[in-house]
Amino acid sequence: MSIKIAPKVRKATVTFTTQARENASQAILTGEWDNWTACTMKKNSNGTFSVKVNIYTGRSYQFGYSIDGNWTPDTDLPMVASPFGTNNSILDLPQVAAVRKNTTKRKPVVKRKTGRRPAKA
Repeated sequence: MSIKIAPKVRKATVTFTTQARENASQAILTGEWDNWTACTMKKNSNGTFSVKVNIYTGRSYQFGYSIDGNWTPDTDLPMVASPFGTNNSILDLPQVAAVRKNTTKRKPVVKRKTGRRPAKA
């Protein structure tokens, strides 16, 4: 099982990938970041399931996979006991610092003297 994180300013794009048994037909990801809403994962040609999710940074989240109806935590991450007698994985997403880029391609405005004098009052 693996997780790839691409940080952005306030959210991170997290790619969840899990290896299921060879004949698994469905994997669903659920987690605290969206109140445990089921997210169907795509089955890849190599037998893994994966999905990308945008998640706010700056905190930890509990999550897990339901593979053909069987709750499965990500064993590569820390775990905590759930209230249902199983374990949930813990995903820690630290706050990502905002990066400011100067994307302006215009030259700075320079004030030039025109040779005109202000009108007398």
